[in-house]
Amino acid sequence: MVVFSLHMTARTLFLRLPAFLSCILLLLIAQGSVLHADTCADLKKALGQFIEFYSETHVGLAMNDTNEALPNLAASLEYARSLQPDGSWPDIDYDSQACSGWQPSHHVSRMALLAAEARHRPEHRAELVAAVHRAFGFWIKHDFKCPNWWYNNIGIPKRIGICGLLLGEELTPDEKSYLANTIFPRAKIGMTGQNKLWLAGNTLMSGLLQQDSTIIKTASETIWQEIEISAKEGIQADFSFHQHGAQQQFGNYGMAFAVEVTRWANILRNTEWALPPERLAVFRNYMLEGQAWVSWRGRMDISSCGRQFMPNSPRDKARTIAQAMSECVYFDPTGAEGYHGFVKRNQPGATNDLVGNKFFWRSDYMVHRFPDFCATLKMSSNRVIGSEIVNSENLSGYHIADGATYFYGEGDEYAEIFPVWDWQQIPGTTTSLGKLPSAGISRVKRDFIGGVSDGKYGIAVLDYGRDGIAARKSWFFTKDAVFCLGAGINSETNDAVVTTIEQCLLHGEVTGAKGGKVNKLGRNEKGPFQWIRQGRFQYTILSEAPVEIRAEPITGHWDRVFKNPATPKDEVTLPIFKLWIPNGVHPKNAAYAYAVSLVGTTPTGKLIANTPEHQVVQLDETTWGIVFWEKGSFRADNSKTLSVDKPCVVIWNLRTGEIHLSDPTQKLKEITISTGTTKKTILLPQKTRAGSTIKVSLDS
Repeated sequence: MVVFSLHMTARTLFLRLPAFLSCILLLLIAQGSVLHADTCADLKKALGQFIEFYSETHVGLAMNDTNEALPNLAASLEYARSLQPDGSWPDIDYDSQACSGWQPSHHVSRMALLAAEARHRPEHRAELVAAVHRAFGFWIKHDFKCPNWWYNNIGIPKRIGICGLLLGEELTPDEKSYLANTIFPRAKIGMTGQNKLWLAGNTLMSGLLQQDSTIIKTASETIWQEIEISAKEGIQADFSFHQHGAQQQFGNYGMAFAVEVTRWANILRNTEWALPPERLAVFRNYMLEGQAWVSWRGRMDISSCGRQFMPNSPRDKARTIAQAMSECVYFDPTGAEGYHGFVKRNQPGATNDLVGNKFFWRSDYMVHRFPDFCATLKMSSNRVIGSEIVNSENLSGYHIADGATYFYGEGDEYAEIFPVWDWQQIPGTTTSLGKLPSAGISRVKRDFIGGVSDGKYGIAVLDYGRDGIAARKSWFFTKDAVFCLGAGINSETNDAVVTTIEQCLLHGEVTGAKGGKVNKLGRNEKGPFQWIRQGRFQYTILSEAPVEIRAEPITGHWDRVFKNPATPKDEVTLPIFKLWIPNGVHPKNAAYAYAVSLVGTTPTGKLIANTPEHQVVQLDETTWGIVFWEKGSFRADNSKTLSVDKPCVVIWNLRTGEIHLSDPTQKLKEITISTGTTKKTILLPQKTRAGSTIKVSLDS
């Protein structure tokens, strides 16, 4: 609608004149265009809220929506005083050609920090602003570009845009020209998912700098339009988040989505460009029904971190989501209780008040939150990508979606473990001990993979088949334990096959029960143990299979995990506890069964069957969990028989007759079930709800 001259910004006028005179002058500047008084006020409000967001509390700079290093927020004066006469910093490699961890990006991040501090610390304003101009001039002179398009189109325009808006009336003509003619033209709206949001956010900053309400309207509407339930990339029907295809991305692009929406919803609140109520409701559900489930006591679940396993990644990602939750309160007071609840429960040692089971059927991902510990399971399928290697990140993560099962008590069970991890023995997986494969995209290419959940209990199933190994694996999440079953394990490889129960940091001594005796265990042990205890957890062996234990320091390197200029160079040594079941070389129809619970807890569930046809656990006195690998019948408790005409997964309450059922293949239209004289044909959820749980009653 209106493009104001950057030689005298609207904010300068607002600061110097009463509001009504400011609007009159803005109308004159518009050269005949009409700018409504309310729009004039909203422009002033949006600019003020932008400056507040980035300068008064620094929350805008602290909410890191990528895995790029943030500047030290306490070091602004050090940055200003270490800046060289030509405007460069001596510790930055400006010749870097890295595709991630690109060092020149630190330059513009420091510029944004200095500009924010200049508004926050008036006693140093002159010194800080002078440093920003000198650093800005150096960047303009060289206009550095990265081999990775993301920096050039998204990352750099974002940081320089923040700097420009914070400088406001103090921008020089050269800086204004660079922003208007070089930087923002690289950030035109396009692409999909979170990339589209980033680009729209950069365009929105351009609109604020120009005080152009038309640009602001177009950019904000683009951002808000992405807040919808999608069958492609973005928010899914189960409130997980996909990017780079059907790939769960809570802690990578999904975290950036949470930050970017929170940023703009906060800055544009109470203006004509505010987040619309119907979109806000979707975003609230994404945060409280999606993101809220995947962090435990200040750390994001490893299976939600995407491809980014850098130092402190789980902790930093959970902290970023907590910061976003805190900011959501300002534009969404309706969800305040949920947002505050997330922040409170993600403190070390905090009480967990989010209890229950949730299966993200769009992402082959289950989370079970007990009062005192959390268990998660990540799978992949023909529908869902398990992992990716991009920009030399996640170099060893071939198996991270092959049934990865993590157990969190205090939350630090796997803290900084990645450089010393044996990536062929991810907890919960059945793999060979041959050379670790590598693939740009990794997944289990089978269909019968999914889960069922009644909100209290959950069952997940994985028809595993990769690299010559096949296994029928299932997990039963009860009120106090996780039962992990495997049957029909066969291998065509010449390497030993193992099922890994645990691989975590060693906390205290390891004890085990063998032959009715409990003993403290050494560094390397093997045998038919009844149970093993380590840290807060007890691992109860429910089959005849022997186990092997290793409890010792392991040395490794971060370059096995990711490679860029930020990769730590030093060796890392950590005490590791590893527990596994050796399935053997060329196993034929092998099996395993174990349960994991807190030390001092006797699991109330009971293993009933573990065969290639049925895997069954009695979840409590009246509730049974059944995996029907094939159509057929199963008799429960010597009383009632449940029959199905197609493979499926069922939670069956014998007392109420209530059944929760799902189709892991997500291909079926109906299933017929019967018990006694009762028979029903159940129409299954379709499209984006295919694979979700359906509840039926056989007694009605």
